[in-house]
Amino acid sequence: MTKTIAFANIKGGTGKTTTCVNIAGYLVKRGDKSQVLVVDFDPQANATSGLGIDATTLEYSIYDAVLDQCEAYQGVPVTQCILETDVENLHLLPSELNLSAITMVLQQTEDRVSILNRILEPVRQYYDYILIDVPSDAGLFLLNSLWAADQVIVPLDSSVFALEALENLNTYCDDIEQMRGHQLKPLTIVLNRYSKSSSSSQKKRQPSPSEEIESALQEQSYTVFAVPESLLVYRSQQAGLPVSHLTKTTGNLGKAYEAIAKSLATSK
Repeated sequence: MTKTIAFANIKGGTGKTTTCVNIAGYLVKRGDKSQVLVVDFDPQANATSGLGIDATTLEYSIYDAVLDQCEAYQGVPVTQCILETDVENLHLLPSELNLSAITMVLQQTEDRVSILNRILEPVRQYYDYILIDVPSDAGLFLLNSLWAADQVIVPLDSSVFALEALENLNTYCDDIEQMRGHQLKPLTIVLNRYSKSSSSSQKKRQPSPSEEIESALQEQSYTVFAVPESLLVYRSQQAGLPVSHLTKTTGNLGKAYEAIAKSLATSK
C-alpha cells in the first residue's frame, strides 16, 4: 500500500520543502528499501533544486503532466516526467516556473480538484511513499494536494500566526473530507527551528516561543515533532541532497527527521 503525504501550510516560510525533502531522505535510508517519490507541486521548484535538479534544464515537469489531464491542451504522461535523483530509491516529479500559470488552465477543467490524484494514480503501485511539497496556497494547489493525500504533515514555525494558519488548514481538510469521504485528520505537526529557553534557572525560566506553541498543540492532542535549527539544512540545500545523505554526522537534526520517518513507516 502506497502512503501519500502532503506537506502543507497556508502560511509561508514554515519549512515545508525542507521537511519534505529530508523526511524523504530518511525514508529511503531505512533498511526496508522503500521506494519514495517526491512530488514538487510548487512553481518555485525548491524541492526540485533541493534534490539536485536544475529546473531550467527540464524536458518535462509536473506542468506537462497537469496539461495531459486537461482537454484542449497537449501534455505528457506522468511516467515521462519522473526523474531519478542522486539518492538511491528516491525519485522526483519536478516542477518549474511555468506551473504558476496552471491555475488559469484548471479553472476551465472539470473535476479540477482531483487532477493531481489522477496524475499520480498510474505510478502509485511503484512507490511505498509519495511526498507532495505543497506551495503556500489557499487555492487549487492546496485542494489538489489534500485530495490526493492519505495524510497531512504541517510544518510550523514559532510565530504568533502559526496556530491561526493551522486552524485555517483544518477547515480545508474538513472540506476535502466531506467532498471525498476520506479522512485526513489528525494532522501531524513538525515544529521547525525549535529552540528551548536559554534561562538556566527554573524559577526565572520562561518558556521559549517554540515551547509555548508545542505546549498549545499538545493540549489540542496533536502529534508534534520538534526539529532544531541547524546549519546542516543550509549545507544540504547547497549540495542538493537531503541531510541524511550529506554527511554521516547529523546530530540532533538527523535524529529528529529520522524519528518522523520511523513514525510514518510504523504507522503504515
